[in-house]
Amino acid sequence: MKALKRFFKKYHELLTIPAAILIFILSIPFLRWLDPTAAIFDAGVFQIIPVSTIQLVLFLAVAWAMLGIVFGRIRRYLQTEMKTDFEKITPWERQKLAYFIFFALAFLLAYMAKTVA
Repeated sequence: MKALKRFFKKYHELLTIPAAILIFILSIPFLRWLDPTAAIFDAGVFQIIPVSTIQLVLFLAVAWAMLGIVFGRIRRYLQTEMKTDFEKITPWERQKLAYFIFFALAFLLAYMAKTVA
């Protein structure tokens, strides 16, 4: 148990994977309540919301873990030094950076969902 705690303390972004599995398991009775004829793994309208949430959580966890594995220095910068550097830039640069990151993430997640499905 202690080894598992140490693992999740080191790789805290992977905690979202058990959370995603829990969301999926808890969505089954809720979906059955909404539509008693729905199968557990039904690709119907009601299943889109929990599956999309799980997909987003898993993509973010894997992306953050891969960033740490492949570009460890960049990840450490984002966790420690980015806040002070972000405060130093102008409001216009903050807006550009925030929108760029948001739309890049949204585009990449949509593209990845398209290639996975």
